[in-house]
This record gives sequence, C-alpha cells and structure tokens, in this order.
Amino acid sequence: MKRTIAILLTGLVLTAAQSAADELQTYDTRYYDIHTDLPLERVREAAVRLNTMAEEYQRRTQGFSGRLRGRMPFYLFSSLEQYYKAGGIQGSVGVYTGRRLMAVADERVGERVWAVIQHEGFHQYAHQVITPRLPVWVDEGLAEYFASGIWTGDGFVTGVIPPGRMRRIRTYIEDGSLMRFSDMLEMTRQQWRQAIGTPRAARNYDQAWSMVHFLVHGDNGRYRRAFSNFINDIADGTSATDAFNRHFEGNIAAFQQRYVNWWRSLPENPTRHLQVEAVVATLTSFLARATEAGLSFRNMDAFFSAAEEGELGINPSAGPDIWLPESLLERAVRQAKQLRGWSLATSGGRAVGLELREGDTRYSSRFRLRRNARPEVEVRTANTGR
Repeated sequence: MKRTIAILLTGLVLTAAQSAADELQTYDTRYYDIHTDLPLERVREAAVRLNTMAEEYQRRTQGFSGRLRGRMPFYLFSSLEQYYKAGGIQGSVGVYTGRRLMAVADERVGERVWAVIQHEGFHQYAHQVITPRLPVWVDEGLAEYFASGIWTGDGFVTGVIPPGRMRRIRTYIEDGSLMRFSDMLEMTRQQWRQAIGTPRAARNYDQAWSMVHFLVHGDNGRYRRAFSNFINDIADGTSATDAFNRHFEGNIAAFQQRYVNWWRSLPENPTRHLQVEAVVATLTSFLARATEAGLSFRNMDAFFSAAEEGELGINPSAGPDIWLPESLLERAVRQAKQLRGWSLATSGGRAVGLELREGDTRYSSRFRLRRNARPEVEVRTANTGR
C-alpha cells in the first residue's frame, strides 16, 4: 500500500510516494522520477545533476533524437546491500535494466558512481528517445562518451579524452588487436555480452568509445553530420553496414585507416584544455549566483576567499535550478588554485565572467542571469600565440 505525501524540496513542491515495502520515496523532478532512501540534502544534488545530464543528452543528440516525453524512472540507493537486494548486478554500482535506471550512492562508492550513472543513463535516454535498435557499438560508445563528461553545475563539458585510454587505443592499433570496423558494425548485443568478463570486454568498450569520439570530433568535426544521418537511418530500420556505407563513402577499410591516422596524430593529453574549461565554467556558475545575490569582489583573491569561507550568498533553500552543492565549489576552487593567471571580467563595475591566461591559451567566460532559472554560462578558449 502506498501513501502520498508532499515535500518542500529546495523551493519546489515534489510529490513523494513512500512504500512500506521498500521504504523508498519518489521525487518528481523535471526529467526523472527519483526513487530513493537518501536524505533530502543528497536528493537535491542528485536531482540537479540528473536534470542537467538529461539536458546534455538532448543538446548533443538533437540531430538524431526525438523528444523526451514524460519522466524517466531512476532508483538511487543509500547502500550496496539495498542496491543488490533491489536487483543491482553484483560488482556493479549502477545499471540500466531495460526498464529502470538504478545506482548506489554508498560512501564506499564515492564520486565515481556518477560516471556510471552518466553511462547507464544514456542507455535509458537512447532507448526511450532515440531508438532501441542502436548498434551495440554506438550505444556503448556514446554511453562511454557521456560517462567522461564533467559536470559544471549549469552544464557539462564533453569530449574529454582520458590520457590512459588514448594510450590503450594506440596500443590496440600498434599490436593489431583493434577489431576491424566491418566486424564492429555487425557485432550483436549477444556477442558483446559474451565478451563480458574476458580481456576482450575492455577493448570493446575502448574501441566503441574511440570510434564514436572520432565520428564526433575527428578531422575537425568532418563526420558529425554523417554520423547523425547514420543513426537516423538505423532508427528507420536500415542495417548498420548499409547505413555506414551510405554516409561514409562506402569504403569501411579506408575509413578505418583515417581513424587510425587521427588517433596516431594526437598530442599527449589532447583535451587538457577541456578539463581547465570545466573549472572555469564551474567557477562562473557560482560567480553568477553570487552576483545575483548582490555580492561584488575586488579581485579573484577576494572571490576565492569568499568561496572558501562559504560567503558567496547562495541561498541554501534556493530552488532546484539555482542551488548547487558546496562540494562542487570546493573541488573547483581546489583545482583553480593550481592554475595561475585568473582575473575577473567586469562591465560597469559588475562581474560578468572570468578570464584565465595559461601560457598561450586564454579562457574567457561570460554568464547571463535569468529569472528563476539557471544562468547561462559560456566559455571560450583561444590560443593567443604569444
């Protein structure tokens, strides 16, 4: 038997259904129904992150996805024991079962669970909004692409290439263990699952991610539109090989060689600038909220000092589009202090963004305040050539 209660959560009335059987409450957010036994403070962070995550899925897949209709179910448990009891896979911390997204926020798991949620959450989104017929390498590759995204409070920075993963891709290329694209295109979900638990599984995930990353970013984004059209054809029932030949010049082997050449050409840590960009964007999100609260700062030292003292003027009871967790700010300030060259960008004596000069690279952010909504934050990166 269920009883329905109303809870005032960060300025928004959310309906919560509590079951005597599972002791979970259900919080209705913009894109998700969150079923959880976590305390309200942790539900707030989950709600903010999940809604921003769904918006990032929509933004990055708008060329080949439909519209999200209705909220998606998400089950978040406070302990591994509860997660496993509810059907979570042993040894995992998150999973999309085909019916619901599940994860665990146990302290033993920590922050790493969010990479899993971003991965498994994409499967849920793709199956509901794009098509359940995605080839397994596309489904898993895109899920891995989003798993490495960095949450900044008001958005995500995606396209990050972890250096260790890039080294593995190059090893597969050089030792000949890279799967032929023609075989990857035809791989079934059953074949993918059969590799789980074997050394081939890690290579499959790495290669699927690297293929998707190349199709999105390779050769200055040359293949992005074709990739969208390829997925649209899949959704319409075209086979993966036929769709690939239609949109990628009909020569799979030649296309694989371009992929190989691109991965070989990258410098070490090619997306470090994206990690810095994420720090800039995160700090800008908090600066925007402090500015909205009427605060001003003489310089970046004053801003950092206020951030460390918890004096940015962010209302703890602010609505779910305004509130951000202190842990996000603490992490960004810690990372920012390892960088030099910060300054405030001002207009008419009021902060409008941040500037960071690091070597030959300049990061410039701006924010735009919106009433009762998250601020819009934009970060631009330029090489000054000095």
